Amino acid sequence: MKRILVGALILALLLALAAPVCAFDARLSPQRLSVDGKTVECEKYNIDGSNYFKLRDLAQLLNGTGSQFNVEWDGQRGVISVTTRRAYTAPDGHELAQRGDLSATAAPSAQTIMIDGALCTDLTAYNIGGSNFFRLRELGGALGFDVDYIPATNTAAVKSRAAAAASAAAAGARLPETPDAGREYLDKIVFLGDSTTYGIGYYYGRGYTELCPPGQVWTPKSGTLTLSYYSIATIVYPPTKEEIPIAEAVKRAKPEIMVVTLGVNGIAFMDEEWFIRDYTALVQLIQEASPDTKIILNSIYPVAASYKNQKDINNTKILAANGWIERIAENTGVRFLNSHECLVGANGYLPESSQNGDGLHLTGEAFTTVMKYIRTHACT
Repeated sequence: MKRILVGALILALLLALAAPVCAFDARLSPQRLSVDGKTVECEKYNIDGSNYFKLRDLAQLLNGTGSQFNVEWDGQRGVISVTTRRAYTAPDGHELAQRGDLSATAAPSAQTIMIDGALCTDLTAYNIGGSNFFRLRELGGALGFDVDYIPATNTAAVKSRAAAAASAAAAGARLPETPDAGREYLDKIVFLGDSTTYGIGYYYGRGYTELCPPGQVWTPKSGTLTLSYYSIATIVYPPTKEEIPIAEAVKRAKPEIMVVTLGVNGIAFMDEEWFIRDYTALVQLIQEASPDTKIILNSIYPVAASYKNQKDINNTKILAANGWIERIAENTGVRFLNSHECLVGANGYLPESSQNGDGLHLTGEAFTTVMKYIRTHACT
């Protein structure tokens, strides 16, 4: 009998050692989720008291904000690659889908994840139903967004942010009126933009010396730049006359101040989400290339009543887009210049005397008005 008892104890011990250990409790999360104040729906699980979300869901929800990031899958290496401050451009088509309760399939994930090219080993992840779920607060710290809890509504509140967004938003991104900063201030600026920027250098060479010379004006060789092409467009780099990508030009020159005027072409075909996503990505591209550059997002100028393509580009669309641009400035920690107000007439249009014949582009005198506005709304 004694031998039987001893044998039974040994067998029980061996079975205990061999049995799988389930050291976590996974279940559907009852908490709500909000992103920048808006309640959203997606798959979420509570594991041992913490909320876990799919990486691609969060990439989709934060796209176009100061905390956007891209996610790519390297099947050959079996690696998830995340690039912060980049638009989410590789959706898998299943973002924000809800598949029901799959908590019974939860298991610790051994997935390798790279963030900005560096191996990340301090993120807790579980594989649930074939998808990787990451702990929300850990992702916030790694990817650049804040997570709060609102007890009254049982809500996990995600707030997007960028490097300097908090202070900029508190102060307001819009540049207020200042004493005239003069010519010295203008000489510090590089102007990046489309055909409405090209005119600055063009008219300077025709006697409008209160403007800035072509060496301070960055546009493509064609003279125009469409916002949606920001990642592949090249500009003529004045020091060498080379046609190089925007990021390369910024990296080389490291301007003290950059005034960006873009979007008038984009509003003809881009919706709000697309516009904000691409413009945000452009700002972040500049910030990465030259972190010390002071970036000013200039408003789109009004068009005259004589402009023929009012169906595609009109002042109603321009005013809406200027609101988006100001919001982008707040979310990315840069400044917003509302030069639109120095050009718009009482009827809401660009005065006919300020357009150069097509109803869209400015005269030399109108550009002079803009330069004065820039000097008296200086970024100090």
